[in-house]
Parts: sequence; C-alpha cells; structure tokens
Amino acid sequence: MSMHLHRRFGSALLWLLLALAAIGLPRPLLAVDLPVLRIYNWEAYLDPELVDEFSRRHHVKIEETYFDSDTERDRRLADGKGKGFDLAIVDTGQVAVYRDRGWLAPIGESLVPGLANMHSKWRGGGAEATATHAFPYAWGMVGIGYRADLVRKVPDSWLDLFQPDATTCGKLQVSGNARELVAAALKAGADSANSTDPAAYQRAERLLRAQKPCVATYLTTAFDADAPLVTGRASVGMIYGTDLVRLRELDPDIRFVMPREGGILFADYVVVLASSAQKPLAYAFLQFLSEPANAARQSLFMKAATPNVGALALLAPAIRNDEAIYPRASDLAAAERIQRPTPAIQSKINQIFEKTVPRN
Repeated sequence: MSMHLHRRFGSALLWLLLALAAIGLPRPLLAVDLPVLRIYNWEAYLDPELVDEFSRRHHVKIEETYFDSDTERDRRLADGKGKGFDLAIVDTGQVAVYRDRGWLAPIGESLVPGLANMHSKWRGGGAEATATHAFPYAWGMVGIGYRADLVRKVPDSWLDLFQPDATTCGKLQVSGNARELVAAALKAGADSANSTDPAAYQRAERLLRAQKPCVATYLTTAFDADAPLVTGRASVGMIYGTDLVRLRELDPDIRFVMPREGGILFADYVVVLASSAQKPLAYAFLQFLSEPANAARQSLFMKAATPNVGALALLAPAIRNDEAIYPRASDLAAAERIQRPTPAIQSKINQIFEKTVPRN
C-alpha cells in the first residue's frame, strides 16, 4: 500500500469511528481495547488453537510468558510477590506453598463447574490446596529415556543413571529440577522419594557426586531437534514421558522405560493469582479448558495424560495405550508422587543440589 493510500485509509477509518460514535452505534472492537489475560507457563504447554478460539469467543488477548524450570518460575513469582500474571502452571507441591503465601485465589465448582469432570485422584480432598486453589491440568511420569542404537543394555534402574557403564558415562542427561533429581537419587539408593531420613539424603548426595563426571547436561525439559537424546549428545536420560513422546517422533530409536524401583509421578495445575484483575476471565478460561472436547485436544497437543474423565473417553486407543503417556497400572502403583517437604528437608535438598549441580 502506498503512503498516500495508507493515509487515506487511516483517515477514512477515523471518520467511520467518529460517525459511529456520533449516532450512538458501537464502534468495531480493536485489539488495543481487548482485555489481556496473562499466563505464566512452560513453552508448548498450551494449544495455540484453543487460545485463539477462547480469545475470539471472549474478546480477550492472551499473553503467555514462558519459564524453563520450576526454580525460575518460583523465583520470578517470589520477586513479584505473586503479582504480574493472571494464571500460572504449578506443580503439586508448590500449590500449597503459593496458597500459604497468599498468592492464590480460590477455585471451586461454583466458579469453575467443569471441575466436576476431573478424576478425584487429581482433585485432592478436604482442605488440601489442590482441592481448594487449583485446576488439574495434566499428569505424567518421570522415567528413563534412552537411545536404543547407542546403549549396550536397556537402562531399567535409576542406578543406571548414577552408576553408568563406560559407554554411557559422559552421555547422561539428568534433570535440572532439584526436587526431582534428588528424588531419583533417593530411589536409586532404595529410599523413598519423600524420605525424611537424614541418612537417605547422605546416600543420595554421594550418588549425585559420583554421577557428576558422567553428566553431559542437567536439563529439565527438551523436546525439539536440538535435544541431547536426538543429537546423540546423550544416550540415556532422566525424562518426562511427555517430552519423550515428542522426541520419539524425531527419532524412533528413542525409547522410554519405567525404572524397576518405580517412576516419579507428576501433576501440573493451573492456579489463579490473587492479584489478578481479570479473575472472571481467568475462571472462564478454566471452564473452557474443562470441556471434555477441549481437554482432549489439549492432551493431544501436550502429549500428556489428562485428568479429565470425559476427555479420556474421547482419545484414541493408541493414545490411551501409550505407556509413555498412560503408564501400566503396575507402574502407576509403583510410582511415587513428590510431596511438599518440610522446610528442613527442602533446605537439605537445595544444599545437595547447589553442591553437586554446576550453575549455568
């Protein structure tokens, strides 16, 4: 468009808006007028088509800001005292932490009727923070991913990550999440991921120190062509099943296995920040996500298990039977869900992590 035509078009639009205002007719809704719903999220963890659909339906603009780790999310929200966003994705243990700090608005069926679609396993009960201040979003397992073409044997134990053979040493990918990494070390030492025994943490620290020379990267999540398991920089890794499903599409030699000591079960929730000025829209967005058809679409996009009972029935058998997404009943029974630690245990975990994991 020439500058002359551009000016003529701009003038015509201005006169149209003025004319509409003069006769009392509503002017067209411009992007600048739309309310903004700000979401703090993992990258590629929300279907952009659903975002567009909700935006059109509710005349809202959605802005996503991404974090790379739970630690980064916690630090940024702490720096802002829980302000700056309307919605955030939070893991199980941190829901109670955020609630106790006064950062969260309540979420219940009176505000989001679609919570009735969620399996009770993920809702929590009574006064639990996940029952009163959280919307179940996704769940899955942390296990072991490996390149079948690069390993001598299937790494079916957490110890295979902490006492790797000569071909694997130097090609390990392990989590950059302090709680999950220490939990894996605890399980490798035949302890509970939620142990309160000081001796268990001493064993875990020794395993992490011994493992360190063999680690190629400490990485919480990676699911693109540059991921270490795709490039071959890593041959064995601690990995979310959701990430592995995406990596498997890039290289069919990438496989997933549940460690015989049991995997680590995770659940993610959406929370509404108490400081949000857009609470009605935030609750409307959660209601939109709770619709079974939308929850099924979101599950397919994320490659993650859905807590929505109605959505599960809409998924193809090939998805429901994929053990990287929906583990076998025996694997699910053997898995541990990381619980909120006491302040003393959390301090111990942080100390171990800081002493054994290099800073970026």
